[in-house]
Amino acid sequence: MWTTAEFVLFQKQLFNILVPIIIIIGNFGSILNVIVFSISKKLRSSPCSLYLIFASIGFALYLNIVALLRLLQIGFNIDPSSKWSWVCKIRFYAVGFLLMLPRSYMLLAAIDRYLMSISSQHRFLSHRIALKMILLTCLFWMIICVHNIIYYDIQISLNGTNPICSNPSGTYSTFLSFYSILINGLSMPLLMTIFTLLTLRNLKHYRNQIHNNSLIIILQRRKKQEWSILRMILVQLIVNVILSLPITIYLCYNGLTQYIQKSSIRIFIENYIYNMLTILQYLNAAASFYVYSLTSHIFRKELYYLVAYYSNKLKQYVINYSTALFTQMTLTFTT
Repeated sequence: MWTTAEFVLFQKQLFNILVPIIIIIGNFGSILNVIVFSISKKLRSSPCSLYLIFASIGFALYLNIVALLRLLQIGFNIDPSSKWSWVCKIRFYAVGFLLMLPRSYMLLAAIDRYLMSISSQHRFLSHRIALKMILLTCLFWMIICVHNIIYYDIQISLNGTNPICSNPSGTYSTFLSFYSILINGLSMPLLMTIFTLLTLRNLKHYRNQIHNNSLIIILQRRKKQEWSILRMILVQLIVNVILSLPITIYLCYNGLTQYIQKSSIRIFIENYIYNMLTILQYLNAAASFYVYSLTSHIFRKELYYLVAYYSNKLKQYVINYSTALFTQMTLTFTT
């Protein structure tokens, strides 16, 4: 039977191995997402691509700020948020803001695909509207998450010796529990699931119409890349819900038991489980590129074309540069 020290050591080693890998592959995938959706003529024609670009940027920021700070805290016992109040406030503001922002963009992408499944000529399906929604969503969460800056500060831990960055007990703690359950835990997965099911219902309806030999002409007019993006988003939303479900259950449990007197070993177990569940959140932030690559032929094809194109450009540049350098050296030697 392991002791608590051995469990802590195992968790520390696990964080030191997994989290850096997740951050690296997540950044790599986010960069490729932005490049593909920005440059590809087929994919960038859809306003939904803007939501996916900004969602990828948000996921990358989440990994490079939130996941990195957690790695320093768990893996290396470095926690600047427990030393400086302003770091504590900014850290949890970033946690709240960057957790919700990319997920909100994914939700907007799901709504966009739902509207597209109703009618490809819907007035909200435009790049101009998408940019406005992206900006408004960002401003919305910047304002909503201000409570983290106001209330989070350096507190004294339960053992009365170690300073920690945490929220104060009392009314705000109760509010934060319900906020975490309703906003972070339930609202996003629930809304994503609703729009996913609605979109799938519309797709099933269209399939039935095809089998009945009706509306074939209308369906044939729909762009292939639109449906490819839809499939990517649907799978990504399913992955998001699956990876978010464990921590949602934990948030519900934590909110329901916050006023129960707990032993030190129970508190240790709950904190241990929470830390392990955060790894799933980091995996969720790093998964989008790999989900898109596995589920969309058009995405893979466009990625291959871009890699081949820029590889040839780089190869040609190296050849031209080498030729020019060789010519210059030859002239210099001759002179």
